[in-house]
Amino acid sequence: MTRDKKKKLKVVAKRPSILIRIVLGLITVLVIASGIAFYFDQEDQLTRIQNNRAELERKLDQAYARNGELLSLQEMVDTDEYVEKVARDQLGMIRPDEIVFEDN
Repeated sequence: MTRDKKKKLKVVAKRPSILIRIVLGLITVLVIASGIAFYFDQEDQLTRIQNNRAELERKLDQAYARNGELLSLQEMVDTDEYVEKVARDQLGMIRPDEIVFEDN
């Protein structure tokens, strides 16, 4: 073989290695970019989950407060004083020995 043919063979042999390097480089860039995208997506999901948790904790605190109010109301409803107050204020009832004065 002549030198020209050997040079051509060497050049042809180098081209696939350059092409392989380019493909490997593109794959590396793609993998890194995908990893970064997944990271930021997870950060967004974590922020949404933390906000949702804070909202649910706030609602739970409100539910506990409301439950406390209802328990105290239940204790008050069981007393004779509360029954009498409701009968007088909401139902307009009076005791048999009382006199009602109306102001017009």
